[in-house]
Amino acid sequence: MSKKVSPIPRGYRTATPCLTVIDVDSAVAFYQAAFGAELVSSHSSADESVSVHATIKIGNSLIALNQEMPEQGILSPLSTGLSAGQIHLYVDDIEISWNRAIEAGAVVRTPIFDAYWGDRTGVLADSNGQLWSIASKIENVSKDEISRRSKAALCGYEEIVVDAELETEVEIAFYPEAPDAVEETVAV
Repeated sequence: MSKKVSPIPRGYRTATPCLTVIDVDSAVAFYQAAFGAELVSSHSSADESVSVHATIKIGNSLIALNQEMPEQGILSPLSTGLSAGQIHLYVDDIEISWNRAIEAGAVVRTPIFDAYWGDRTGVLADSNGQLWSIASKIENVSKDEISRRSKAALCGYEEIVVDAELETEVEIAFYPEAPDAVEETVAV
């Protein structure tokens, strides 16, 4: 009698993010250097010259990587100039993880800041245009306090809109503005 096949492979969860990249091998190397990823599996092209798919593990989470296939309309953010989502990583020490990723070639999209919901967080872009939100929990914040802080931050935003009409400038700390480098295209 054959053993029953599990519909969800061992180690996977119900939902697994899958990132489309230009070069799977380069992406794996970057994620290893930036985030300490380990290669779980890799599939090569027919001529075995490059990987077309890989699965990596960062911490306790699996992430699949696929090579872009323009002929099928499957493109990386670098090819489209857009990113529709991001991977959020909780890490033990945001400064160490942040600096490691930057040293590996990540570009700052949103500098690290202390968020009203209790995280110290920021957003980086990799060489494929994928966004990575990195955070460490620094404060346990109650639902009520998050709501209060959120309203205060949003009220500040609304004040900027009103004040902008009056041609005056008001600064708030809801989400910090990203540096000018954010506007640059991430090069491979």
